[in-house]
Amino acid sequence: MNKENQNHHFLKSAMKTVFKHRPMFFLLLFGTVGIGAIANVWPSLILRQIVDGPLTTGEGAIWKMAFTYLAAVLVIGILDFIREISATVIGQGVLLDIRKQMLEHLQKLPMKYYLRVPVGETLSKFTADLDAVNTLFSAGLVSAMADILKILGIFVALFALSKPTGWIALGALPIIFFLSNFFRKNIFVKQKEVRKKVSDINTTIQEVYSGLKIVKTFGKEDLFSKRFEEKLEAHRLAMNGNSIYDAWFPCIMQIVRASVIALALVVGASNNGTTFALGLSIGTLAAIADLFVRMFEPVEAIASEIQTIQQAFAGIDRVKGFFSEIVEDKHSDETENVIHMDPTVKSDIILNHVVFEYTDGKKVINKATFTIKEGSKVAIAGRTGSGKTTILSLIAGLYPATSGTITIGGANPFLLPASERRKYMGIVPQNVQLFNGSILDNITLKDTDITREDAWIALETVRLGETVRELEKGIDTVIGEGEVQLSFGQMQLLSLARAIVINPPILLLDELTSGLDALTEKVLLNAIRQVSSNRTIITISHRISGIIDADTVHIMDAGKVVESGTPEELSKMDGWFAIYKRLEERGWKVG
Repeated sequence: MNKENQNHHFLKSAMKTVFKHRPMFFLLLFGTVGIGAIANVWPSLILRQIVDGPLTTGEGAIWKMAFTYLAAVLVIGILDFIREISATVIGQGVLLDIRKQMLEHLQKLPMKYYLRVPVGETLSKFTADLDAVNTLFSAGLVSAMADILKILGIFVALFALSKPTGWIALGALPIIFFLSNFFRKNIFVKQKEVRKKVSDINTTIQEVYSGLKIVKTFGKEDLFSKRFEEKLEAHRLAMNGNSIYDAWFPCIMQIVRASVIALALVVGASNNGTTFALGLSIGTLAAIADLFVRMFEPVEAIASEIQTIQQAFAGIDRVKGFFSEIVEDKHSDETENVIHMDPTVKSDIILNHVVFEYTDGKKVINKATFTIKEGSKVAIAGRTGSGKTTILSLIAGLYPATSGTITIGGANPFLLPASERRKYMGIVPQNVQLFNGSILDNITLKDTDITREDAWIALETVRLGETVRELEKGIDTVIGEGEVQLSFGQMQLLSLARAIVINPPILLLDELTSGLDALTEKVLLNAIRQVSSNRTIITISHRISGIIDADTVHIMDAGKVVESGTPEELSKMDGWFAIYKRLEERGWKVG
């Protein structure tokens, strides 16, 4: 299937879904487009009757015909209004349907996608590229279809009134279209240039504002003023270039419009009083002139609409590229891929010759083998980049192993349903992620099975209950951008409360004490000790001091487990653990 057919199939699928819910708007849309094309020539034909009747011969009531003319114009306006509303509703419906599909698809993508694709690129697909789809309906395909039908209606009317003037219109059509297309393209290029210059100005202002202390301290006001003036001058030149095309376009089109109408009038210039040489009445010639005027608007608009359609299809291509991203196997319709844990089996975590590659050929984890007994406390330590967090992610079921096996209670964590993983494992990542919403929402994540009482118990357990009670709205306090701000330590504790609120038997902690001051670190460590009883605890740390009451420590280096044992055993060995412990005791920062 070629690209054009794929685009048509993509849009057709989305439109089918919308049609099921908004059939009336589809009928209104296509009805108004068709009727509007016919109605568009009515005023010209009524004008012909007015001129040839009451104005020329004095026969008939002019006010009745004037009212009819006004009614025709009003009908055209109403039809255009209904068409625009219908196109907008359908466009938004298609947009909503595609966005829902995209969100569902996004949630099924493997974690490798998020590492490979920048956040901004994905956001752009959800916003700018999908806005192009909406534009395709509101100002692209529908408008182009309506304008083409209007032009056809005008040509039919012109040829019916006078074939010579019809041929004049047909000959003028490519000239009008070429000029419109030429100016539209150049105006678009110039507008892009202007937007780029505006962006440069904003960037410069932001740069100066954020670094104002440095600018003043080093006395570089003149340097940045000169740089800002250069940006302003570039913007002025870009605006001038855009203004030239903006000024010439209506002027040139006005000349062409007048020339074409004049030519049509000259064709029937000789007359014998009321009838011209071609057998045209004054009213007919007036109608022809009016039709020529009406012809210019849709022809000029089509040039812009074609450009809009091209931009929209470019956005659709990028959205289709997003849908072509392969989802994880466990999200396929083959439910046999999904497994469940047996609650009667001990939740021992076993890694057997595990190999993992983010990209082909680059082993981040290389044949890692160890067992974590249920209820034990294990630390995984090593330098930055040794593979510690990746091991934690594999145990959490966020990635499938490239080779080897990982099991928790005999089950592959990657194939567990998300709800079951949540039940068995609580995760506190190194980079704390809180969402705009209340403290309660951040703990429960809108899980209706978790009660307010459960959330309060979790807060008390991590020793954050008193702090939350002091807030004006307590657990219902909204946190986030522009709302109540928590300290980094409080955010860590809240993240820990979220992890333990459903009392999971396994707790995964990634570099919790990283970046904390000594007092906050002590509070956090005490909270972790509080929640550690009767749980399997796996702690990640690149510092020996970050290892919390571990029964066993696994030291990793370059993706391999190079040392394993109790802290006491490893301290007696002249290995990584012992060396780094001595360095830290002397005040060195390692890792």
